[in-house]
Amino acid sequence: MTQIDEFGRTPLHYAAADGDLTAVERLLGAEDVNRADHDGWTPLHFAASAGASDVVACLLDAGADIHALTEKGMPAIYWAAVTKRGNPVETIRVLRARGADPTRETIKGYFGAKSPIFYIQEPGTDPEIRAEFADLINE
Repeated sequence: MTQIDEFGRTPLHYAAADGDLTAVERLLGAEDVNRADHDGWTPLHFAASAGASDVVACLLDAGADIHALTEKGMPAIYWAAVTKRGNPVETIRVLRARGADPTRETIKGYFGAKSPIFYIQEPGTDPEIRAEFADLINE
């Protein structure tokens, strides 16, 4: 039986957040790869926010929904684009290669609906991250 904590998260959520590929592989057979926590975060969102490209690929191979949205309407590629952890560039590459839509706007945001493209054009964005979206940016 899957353990679920007060946030609606399972061990798979935490293993993905830690970028722990070995633990993710071990847990995949026992847990729902698309189970969302109370904020709509799936293990894929956590892996993307960790910049864990290998975990992202593993979750996608196991059937993770690349188009799943958090309760604020944010897809995994949004979290890969704004994270400062792990290897966001490779994570973005994996997500884009598998069909993630970086132009999809969030449902809720502090400054209105915005897509990852908006955020990566902000001053201070890592140039390598910006380069991964160069085909979509009008500069």
